[in-house]
Amino acid sequence: MAAALVLGATGVFAATYVMASALQGVLVDGAGQPAADVPVTRRWTWAWNGRTGSDRTVTDAQGRFAFEEVSVSPGLTGRLPHAPGIGIEITAELPDGALTLLDLKKRNYDADGELDGKPFRIRCRTDLEPDARGFFWGTCTLDAG
Repeated sequence: MAAALVLGATGVFAATYVMASALQGVLVDGAGQPAADVPVTRRWTWAWNGRTGSDRTVTDAQGRFAFEEVSVSPGLTGRLPHAPGIGIEITAELPDGALTLLDLKKRNYDADGELDGKPFRIRCRTDLEPDARGFFWGTCTLDAG
């Protein structure tokens, strides 16, 4: 019986969970002009076990920034019954302090699961106070482009 469990577990260890999907964004000021050379940080927290991570980039001359997909291998413990929940926060380091561009809770482990399979593209502003904007908190709107 133990041998069958070990053999059957290889598929469990091979599985990956997407903590944060790939994301493309544009950061602009109140006049719609690109916010260039702004450090942008993405942090994620897996609510189930407290695992955290972060990555960082800088906007280009057109205010564009991007993050790659973040995946983890949960091992056997990740396969225990639980409700998926990943907190994702994206902040910009502006001259007058950090600004929350986006704060959301991802409720699945799918790639592009934040938007039900659609590519994750956002347009964020430096001149707004963060507030509720659809399914997330921040200064961003979904960008169809």
